[in-house]
Amino acid sequence: MMNRRRFVADTASAAGAAMFSRVPNVFAQSKIDLLIKGGRVVDPSVGLDAVRDIAIAGGRMVAVAPNVAGNAADVIDPAGKIVAPGLIDIHTHAGRSKEGPPLALQDGVTGWIDAGSAGADNIDKVAEVARSSPSVGRLLVNIARTGVVSPGGELHDLNLANVDLARGAIARHRDVVAGLKVRMSKDVTDDNDLECLRRAQEAAAPFNLPVMIHVGQNNSPMRAIL
Repeated sequence: MMNRRRFVADTASAAGAAMFSRVPNVFAQSKIDLLIKGGRVVDPSVGLDAVRDIAIAGGRMVAVAPNVAGNAADVIDPAGKIVAPGLIDIHTHAGRSKEGPPLALQDGVTGWIDAGSAGADNIDKVAEVARSSPSVGRLLVNIARTGVVSPGGELHDLNLANVDLARGAIARHRDVVAGLKVRMSKDVTDDNDLECLRRAQEAAAPFNLPVMIHVGQNNSPMRAIL
């Protein structure tokens, strides 16, 4: 079963995320292209939260150490700032416009997922935003063919939760689709929430994709949803 931890891990793998734990503390000093010196390096994967230098050569981190010696072509002083692996945000709406991904990147997000902004009727535009993003972008297809409708909600009319159309949207953009999304709040679905979830799972099944659900003030109890 796909749980949140597995979902995040798989997305991180797909995005090619490089954690500091994989960086050797050996390097050829003469080949340092960039030295990030004296920043607060945070990497939860190895429990690291300390002042460290990071040496980069050939586009790769080659050393993470308290004091990296050697000359570098370029030196960044990140004093007072956090140096961390690129963040992965699995719930954004960055795909709504071409301005979204650059804004996410400014916040240190190097891998993002648009969580259901678009459905089958308008997924093509969001997919193109993901493909042209300066960082890694992925999408969750909204089971409602309209995508998010606010205010008002997109699933009051159960006919909008069209399984065949959702599958077609996934197939057209399989390279950037990471799963499906269904908003299950009462003001979005009325009492259709469990049926909308069932249809999202049905659409996702042939592609072995996960489904993200939004809960809050929903009609059905959490036990039934789970």
